[in-house]
Amino acid sequence: MLQVVVILYAGDYGRQGIRDYESKVISILNEHQGVLVSACAVDNQGDDPPDEIHIIQFPSMEEFNLYKSDPRVTALTALREKVIRKTEIYFSETFHNY
Repeated sequence: MLQVVVILYAGDYGRQGIRDYESKVISILNEHQGVLVSACAVDNQGDDPPDEIHIIQFPSMEEFNLYKSDPRVTALTALREKVIRKTEIYFSETFHNY
């Protein structure tokens, strides 16, 4: 199992722009066996806090890459670049029980 942590910084359209984009790709993500575990708005103040953090799981890195290269996702690149000014992505296949 691959866990993906995505930290998103909104562009000119704010958080609503992120939601509009995500509503277009969520069904494609699901088709690639991706599961959006959590999507939360960040309420922290500071110099440049992110706007949303997403936790997504895929069965493998291969499925993640198939999702990212899906022509329906790549067709939305221009929209994504308008609504999301910065993205940080972290991957893990190592899980701990505490």
